[in-house]
Amino acid sequence: MLLISVIIPIYNTALYLEKCIESVIAQSYSDFELILINDGSTDNSGEIIEYYSKKDSRIIVIQKTNTGVSDTRNIGIRSAKGEAICFIDSDDWIDNDYLEVFIKNFQDHDTLLIQNIKRNGEVKNKYIYRSYNVYDEFDNLFTDNELLYSGGPVAKFYCKSILLDHNIFFDNNVSYGEDLIFFLDYIKHIKFIQFLNIAKYNYIHNTNSLSTNRNYSLNNYAIVHEKIMKLIDWSKSKNQKTLNYVFSVDWDIIESGIDQNLHLPNNKIKQELFCFSRSLNKKHFHFANFNRKIIYLLLKTRNIFLLKFYKNTLAILIKNRNSKA
Repeated sequence: MLLISVIIPIYNTALYLEKCIESVIAQSYSDFELILINDGSTDNSGEIIEYYSKKDSRIIVIQKTNTGVSDTRNIGIRSAKGEAICFIDSDDWIDNDYLEVFIKNFQDHDTLLIQNIKRNGEVKNKYIYRSYNVYDEFDNLFTDNELLYSGGPVAKFYCKSILLDHNIFFDNNVSYGEDLIFFLDYIKHIKFIQFLNIAKYNYIHNTNSLSTNRNYSLNNYAIVHEKIMKLIDWSKSKNQKTLNYVFSVDWDIIESGIDQNLHLPNNKIKQELFCFSRSLNKKHFHFANFNRKIIYLLLKTRNIFLLKFYKNTLAILIKNRNSKA
């Protein structure tokens, strides 16, 4: 039997927590430990997990002060005794054969197994349900499955020894995209990714969850941007479709960072944008639409005044267009 460590970070999700825990306890595959980590909740989440720990010996409770979802998951990884690790968000739940599906498809830890996810009862991701060689089939793997938008830690079957041997943990300095960074670091150390044509993970959107935050710094976006650039360098891909996809996603990240921080004083945003101005390359210009080509030139010349003016003008034009639609 393969011991699975199920790690659930918890922050103020008392309304959903019992359903989440009950769904794990009810698993048809029973050889697991359930690590419940309360990240300084101010509701009664801590009391709920203490209650369940007395009911089931497989449950391990960790109570801690609030340090964020990345640090909380990392504590779970370091505390895990299982050979495999599954992450679950505390406001979600799993079908009773969720773990069994992983076990039935498990062959070795060179393959990362990925299930689909049900959002409001519907499967949203449209994976190609087969196994890919991560390096040799990099182009098809990422473009067929839009993998840069599927980096979340849930519905995946991770190997603990790979995480520890390669020092793969969630970045405590990143609040947005930390899960994608973790995923991209991990897949460099495996041979295959297999998508399973099954969805046993149930996701709900909770605006009060530990991972929900909209105040992200430009530096945060820059870290994610640099990780994506390192992925391209690692893959050595020259496929135009792949490069178009990857640079399009990277542009989404760059623009999101700019838009969220456009209100900063010029001297502050100029300093923060330096990381982008030095890391953007000719491919960013090549794989950009007209508006992004302008943004590229303004970033490279560090013309913050014109960048702000241009972005604000675009926002007004889009708002007016939408109001007339």
